[in-house]
Amino acid sequence: MPNILKDNTNKVLLLMSLPISLGMLSTFLFQVIDTYFIAELGANSLAALSFSSTIYFILISLYIGLSIGVSIIIGQSVGKGDFERVKKTTWVALLLSFSISVLLSTVSLLFINELFIGLGATTDVLPLTLEYIIPILIGMPLLTVGMTASGILRASGNVSKPEIVMAIAGIINLGFDYVFIFGKWGFPAFGIKGAAYATVISWGFVFIVMIGLLLKDKLIDFTQKASHSVVTIVQEIFKLAAPTILTQIIGPLTITFLTFLLAKESALAVAAFGVVSRMETLIMVGVLAVSTSITPFVAQNAGAKANKRIDEAIVFGGKTSLYLGLLMALLLFVFVKPMAAIFSDNEEVIAYICNYFYIVSFTYLFYALYVITTSIFNGLKKTMISLKITVIKSIVFAIPLTLIGSLWSVNGIFYGLAIANILAGIYALIAMRKEIKGQRTELHKISALEAYKNDIKWLFQRNKTKKQHH
Repeated sequence: MPNILKDNTNKVLLLMSLPISLGMLSTFLFQVIDTYFIAELGANSLAALSFSSTIYFILISLYIGLSIGVSIIIGQSVGKGDFERVKKTTWVALLLSFSISVLLSTVSLLFINELFIGLGATTDVLPLTLEYIIPILIGMPLLTVGMTASGILRASGNVSKPEIVMAIAGIINLGFDYVFIFGKWGFPAFGIKGAAYATVISWGFVFIVMIGLLLKDKLIDFTQKASHSVVTIVQEIFKLAAPTILTQIIGPLTITFLTFLLAKESALAVAAFGVVSRMETLIMVGVLAVSTSITPFVAQNAGAKANKRIDEAIVFGGKTSLYLGLLMALLLFVFVKPMAAIFSDNEEVIAYICNYFYIVSFTYLFYALYVITTSIFNGLKKTMISLKITVIKSIVFAIPLTLIGSLWSVNGIFYGLAIANILAGIYALIAMRKEIKGQRTELHKISALEAYKNDIKWLFQRNKTKKQHH
């Protein structure tokens, strides 16, 4: 396990990002396979999954935001060596996340029909949507506690074990998917409902094992008595989590808006967008892993007042955005058609998927810059700046531009989203440069172009050395 406060910054972030990326990759890959299985049930089932995903991702993003807020407190407390505060924050956060999840799932279930009818679900798609989303909402508290526990473990320095747990959960999900959807091993064929059952079973596994890991690392102490400090911790969690929750939830709300625009065009466009969302999450795993690891890294080093290491993390994040963004665009441009054909044999659905990636993929380097920059600001406890960047990206750029694009066609919506990604990346870069100048660090003296040139020189020199050895 790398030492976040002492080991080489690039090495630490790579060692943190790799297990996170593997855990995410397995989880997202199984979600994509889940989508493939559901696609076998027909276009209506695929559309039902897309409608369900809008509510699902809004709730998940809310809980991710809460987890980030908690992990910032944990990370900075570990950096200061205040382990008593770590224990108190842990059990308060678990209880809080469970209570909020139960409340929101209950409210969602009460208004479930109105939600999806309002989004444009047709009479042939709505029953399938409800079959999937109702078990998901009932089981959501299990995942919420598991996610909170995972964030706490990562912030304390235990990076690899939570990701192994998520990878195993993905395998469990996949196995039960096949059994429950199609009716294998003596079980009835539940159809799309079976996918939901499989997901909830995997969440139960995550819940049990994550709590076990907290107990093993002695990060949880249920013997703590309620006191004034508990109220203070709850207040601090909400102070940090409120902006991170809003930051996380704005993205899925934007996706919900896009689903609404696409539903006005075609149910097949909605089905394609559901596939696109799953594929995009899988493709973005490297960027998401870096953004996930960089927040606790910055938080711990901010707690220890190790400003030079924070500067190094900012440079690492900027370079990662460019390199991964270009790599993702290239891979999609080459492989998007065969990838799309895996999920549907409908020519119109395939065309929508391909058009989306041909238009949007080349803006991923800007999107990556936006994602990683907001994560750095979260680690610095400047969650309001992160929220501001996200609001600008979605409310000022994405919604108006996609709405204008919808007047033209489905592709117009995609072009609007692409332009929004570019503008968001530029705006995030401006915000980070302003922060660097305000902190009077040495970073503002460094030329980004020169840094990239040095990386290219290093790469060529390394290849030259390898050839000489051979």
